[in-house]
Amino acid sequence: MSIGTSPGSLVSERLDRLFAELPTPGSPEYLTYLETAEAAALPAQVLVRAYRVLRAAGEEAAAEATLARLLDGSDPHGYLKVIRRLSKQQVPGNQNWHDAEDLFQAALLEITKVLSTPRGVLAEVAWVRFCQNCFEDAWRAMHGRRGERLRIEFAEPMKDDESDDLVFPVEQTTGESAPWHAGARQSDLPRIEKLIEKTIASMSDPLMRAVAADQFSDDPSPISSGRSGRGKPPLTEQLGASRFQISRALRNAKARLAGALLADDELKTDTAWLRQFIATN
Repeated sequence: MSIGTSPGSLVSERLDRLFAELPTPGSPEYLTYLETAEAAALPAQVLVRAYRVLRAAGEEAAAEATLARLLDGSDPHGYLKVIRRLSKQQVPGNQNWHDAEDLFQAALLEITKVLSTPRGVLAEVAWVRFCQNCFEDAWRAMHGRRGERLRIEFAEPMKDDESDDLVFPVEQTTGESAPWHAGARQSDLPRIEKLIEKTIASMSDPLMRAVAADQFSDDPSPISSGRSGRGKPPLTEQLGASRFQISRALRNAKARLAGALLADDELKTDTAWLRQFIATN
């Protein structure tokens, strides 16, 4: 390091150099580079800068591919290490409302919502700080600024008066309509349904994909008890999974779908409704 050169300026110079060395964002060479480059050549700050440039230029396919690498849930490059750590550390005790994975997905949704806005500039230079901010915002949205929402009573199973069987709230699916219809304008429904279909098809987890395809259709199956009016078997029987596995897959799918809706600038989705949509089993 030369005299008078700060570590911060050296980091900034390195990020500028790595961004300048990228293939032209949006080009076929760029998309190939996204798939093959090591993390050292593609720090999170460089990916963020490329994503914001692509979004501003209307290069949606390339922007989506960039975001997919940055927010890959399997996190092979370490971009989301801070979110994983905070999610494990900040799960409130003495509650069975959610776990670390739910916090993780909520933070990813917050990152997706903020990244292309003016607040996303911070992520170009201080990715860890940006992730911490988004995690804090997601935590407060779920729990309240001082954790006051943790006092909301968890929906425990109830006993059916006629059969004496336990009925779990997550199993109560009416099948009357797709669940996003109530939170969208009629004119937006074709675009929303196309986006939902595309997002579901891109889910790499087969259980999540199957659960989402069923539950976000116009004729969802019951989760684990009873049969619908047309005699459909419950998802536990169809998929060979427990109701708890299906419930978690459904929550994660909701976060993915809500993130896709928020990222679409042409949709004016009610964000308050989206948050309720994610939090509801």
